[in-house]
Amino acid sequence: MAGKMWKYLLAFALALGTLSTGFAEPVLRGFYLDQNVQAAYNPLGVQLGTKLYYRMPLVRKPGILWESTKVDLGLANALSPAYDFFGGFVDIRPIAIFDLALTAQVAGYYSALGYGFHDLSGYDAAFDSGSLASLPSKNTAGYLLSASPTLQFALGPFAFADTLQLSYFDVDGGQGYFYETVANCALAKSGVELSNNVYLLYTLRPGIMLGLNDSLLSVPASGYRSQLLQAVGLATKRLSPRLSLYAALMAGLYLEDRYFQYAPHVAGEAGLTSAL
Repeated sequence: MAGKMWKYLLAFALALGTLSTGFAEPVLRGFYLDQNVQAAYNPLGVQLGTKLYYRMPLVRKPGILWESTKVDLGLANALSPAYDFFGGFVDIRPIAIFDLALTAQVAGYYSALGYGFHDLSGYDAAFDSGSLASLPSKNTAGYLLSASPTLQFALGPFAFADTLQLSYFDVDGGQGYFYETVANCALAKSGVELSNNVYLLYTLRPGIMLGLNDSLLSVPASGYRSQLLQAVGLATKRLSPRLSLYAALMAGLYLEDRYFQYAPHVAGEAGLTSAL
């Protein structure tokens, strides 16, 4: 089912942006446009992402800890067959080893393409594809707030990043429970999710990184957990002084999940970033 796959892929996109640019690459002031497509299997889904933002250097000092410090401020949109999230974000890197991304988005769910918003009876309600297909779907709206601090460092050809993401949803009036499409879980309509993504990558050659990812999703109110271990490949290429191409592929197994335990998972992303 399209739109069911995002608990790992969204965190992956954040880490891709953090790692693929390099920890000590000098920051150039100006407007940027990023457009990408993401897809995954188990669960199946596709999403189109767009970011328009202004980037400025934060600390004007020489040295590996300061050359990549920056502030990004802009708008972001995530569109799938089940939802559209639109809002603003700020991404702050005060030092090369730490990054903080904050977002506030309007969440719109629509049933025109056969997916939509699904009410659930509680945290223990079934949300496999068969159960969801038997439930009525509807159009509704709400908002999403998230905070994502990242600790990162590089040592020679090795790179490490650990991103903790806290997401708060308030949708459909905030009363009751729903199937949360982004995380593929049951969540209160006014509820919190936690995810943690750890990446260990090796630079095979300039523009190509390979490694491992451990992803953990938790719903604190219900005790629900899902964990995935997978291999990661990242590639970036500067097509011109103002245009860069990036692509990523992940493949692995669920170590813990309500419906996908020990099942394979594959996800990919490709996009372009242009300086305007």
